[in-house]
Amino acid sequence: MSDDANPVPANPDSADQLAQADDHAVPQGAVVVGIDGSAQAQRALAWAVTDAARRSRPLHLLCARESYIGAAHLDSAVEWSDPSLEALDSSKEVTDRAVEYVHSIAPDLPVTVSRPWGRPAQHLVIASREAELVVVGSRGHGGLSAVVMGTVSLQTAAHARCPVVVVRDGHPEHPGGPLRITVGVDGSHDSTQAVQFAMRMAGAGGSVTLVLAWWLEVVNGMVVTTPESEGWKTVTAKHEATLEKSLGSTRQEHPDVQVHTRIERGRTEEVLLDATQGSDLMVVGSRGRGGFSGLLLGSVSQHMLTAAPCPVAVMVNRRND
Repeated sequence: MSDDANPVPANPDSADQLAQADDHAVPQGAVVVGIDGSAQAQRALAWAVTDAARRSRPLHLLCARESYIGAAHLDSAVEWSDPSLEALDSSKEVTDRAVEYVHSIAPDLPVTVSRPWGRPAQHLVIASREAELVVVGSRGHGGLSAVVMGTVSLQTAAHARCPVVVVRDGHPEHPGGPLRITVGVDGSHDSTQAVQFAMRMAGAGGSVTLVLAWWLEVVNGMVVTTPESEGWKTVTAKHEATLEKSLGSTRQEHPDVQVHTRIERGRTEEVLLDATQGSDLMVVGSRGRGGFSGLLLGSVSQHMLTAAPCPVAVMVNRRND
């Protein structure tokens, strides 16, 4: 999905008032993918099609049509339907090519399309109300070549009402079968949601690795640094309990998914990146235990979005909904 020239407003829901054109409603529980004809968006589309077909979910293609020329000015005489704007609008061609691509690889997959006027991230957030999953490329036509993450991907991940998967250039393709998923866990509400999402996404025969990194722990007034010491064992036992609590009943609900755990002393970002090598998907909470209440994306989730060697799913924070 292409990047906006200006940041998305703090409340993307204001896009409710934007004019809509050639829209189909987002099917309940659909996989929604943002497209704009860019190579990054094509990678996101390929990932979304494979995932929707694998899990028998409807697919919804969203190509936002941003305003140009005088349409951005309140005193402009240019209307949304002005031919000069339509001449600049390539969204129909983009969606037609995307639908043709979907039918070529998943002919039985239900697919709907919308081409609303407005900023892409705003409409992806609106679509996330009905979607089960939103998939975006890391940056699109508007992204500078030196920028790893674009406005659309970051703002969508920050504001969406459902999990958002960001697919970057160089990420492996969706395998089309069971997934190997790595999940960052810290005992927070978001990380527990991340574990539940990962277990659902893995599929029969898939695997989920729960990773918990720790750095500074104090036991009986002493900083724990020595492996195999009593303090180390105490810390390990505490974190094992955190992983089990995060799993909850999902292990019984998904008996065909292999579960692995990894508890390691080290910087969270470094431990997660190392654990994610060879994974099909990385899942993180939008922010963990250390996140400020007003922070939409924490440092760990942002780092994973820009550095992980595979697509990254960011869990939505629903606590204030």
